[in-house]
Amino acid sequence: MDKILEFYNRGLELIPVAYRVPIAIIVLVFLVFALINFLKKNLIWLVIFILLLPAAWPSIKQVVEAATTLFHKL
Repeated sequence: MDKILEFYNRGLELIPVAYRVPIAIIVLVFLVFALINFLKKNLIWLVIFILLLPAAWPSIKQVVEAATTLFHKL
């Protein structure tokens, strides 16, 4: 994980400070449009996901607990 953060920080150092906020806004706008297009194309899957989410909550909770235990051991 430290190597990933180090790589990220080195990448940020290449971008001048004045351009970081505009680039972040552009990336955020792109992600929002990508999410909107994804939801338009996959609306039925989103509806099914929302309907099945309450039934899957215990499983999701157990996976999150296992992941946090794993990360704490690392």
